[in-house]
Order: sequence, then structure tokens, then C-alpha cells
Amino acid sequence: MPATVEILNNLFSKPLPGVKAQELMSASKRFTGVKKPDPEKARDSSVFILLFRNNKKWYFPLIKRTEYNGAHSGQISLPGGKYEPTDGDLIHTAYRETFEEIGIQPHVITYIGTLTPLYIPNSNFNVTPHVGLISSTPQFRRNKREVDEIITLPVNVLLDKSGIKHFTREINNTVITAPYYPFRNHKIWGATAMILSEFAEIIRNSPLFTSHTNHYRTIPQ
Repeated sequence: MPATVEILNNLFSKPLPGVKAQELMSASKRFTGVKKPDPEKARDSSVFILLFRNNKKWYFPLIKRTEYNGAHSGQISLPGGKYEPTDGDLIHTAYRETFEEIGIQPHVITYIGTLTPLYIPNSNFNVTPHVGLISSTPQFRRNKREVDEIITLPVNVLLDKSGIKHFTREINNTVITAPYYPFRNHKIWGATAMILSEFAEIIRNSPLFTSHTNHYRTIPQ
């Protein structure tokens, strides 16, 4: 595992692909709300891409949020959430929210690096993505109030560009076309897909990830 941490640290210590990589998975129109947000008043949030290996293959968890009266109701996202003043900084937000949502203790996560922040106009959030490593297969504990399902996504899903699909739909009288990563019956799109697009560009040519074949599974909770 120390060798793996060193390889990952090297990957994420280089200049980030940034906005251009994010835009590869951007919808044709990103704002589909009713009231135009004020970016100057955007709230900070933080999420985690938590890598782990199982049967010699790489995965990370996504969550499907429960239905509620809000901008991200029922969406698939990375574990994470809103910054609170008691957090101190955004990496602590990611640790805290990850524990609250899927039950992963901070001490089992090795911090690797931080990706390019992304503004989400529909909810008026600035989200900062972080990458972490878990040394063994995690035992998830779902927060039933916030999380409908925990999905373990194989990293190879992100690396197969030929697997990316598109959909067109109308949201609040706005027609959009959006790329998405398909996995089972899920569509991973929007801000989550944009974050994962930059992550994929960073790891795309690393033998650490490209030497394994695809393998899919979902952990029911």
C-alpha cells in the first residue's frame, strides 16, 4: 500500500487538467432552475472520491440521495456535503460528511489530493472534490435519512470513453442534452460526472488503473 500511495501522490501532485477536463462531461446548459443564482453568495461544499481495491480491481462509492424538496433530490453524487464553520477547512467537511452519509471513519482514509473546484448553479454551491484511499474493502453504513443507495462504481467505467452515452430531457422548460456514465440502471451525469471526468483524465494512462479488466457490482444497503 505505501507504493500505491506514492504512485497516487505523484499523479495528483502534477498540474490538474482543470475546467477543460470537467467540460467534457458538461450538459449543454448547466442552469435549469427558476431563480438565477448569485455566485457571489455561493456556499462551499466538499466531496470525496474514495478509492479502494477489491479482488484486485479499483472502485469508489457513489450515493443516490433520497427524495426531498431540493435541487439534488434523488441524484447520484459523491459522498460529501455543505461546509460548516466547525469543520475548519473543506477537507474536514469531506471527512465529516463521508462518515455521516456512508459510515467511513476518517482514520481509515489516506488523503491523496484535491481536484479543481466546480460551481453548481442550480444549488448555488462551490464544490471542492478530494481524492482519498482506503487500504481495505470498506464496510459501508448507509444513512437512511440522506442516502437511498450506495453504489460502488468500478474505476474502469470512467476510462472507457466509448461507453459514454447522452440523453435529452426538459427540465423547468429548458431542454438540455447531457453526457453520462452508464452503470446498471443509473445515469451518472451533471456535476458528479464533470468532477469524475477530471479525475479520469489524471489517472487515464496510469498502469495502476489500466491493467485491470472491467468488473461491476452494487452493494445493497
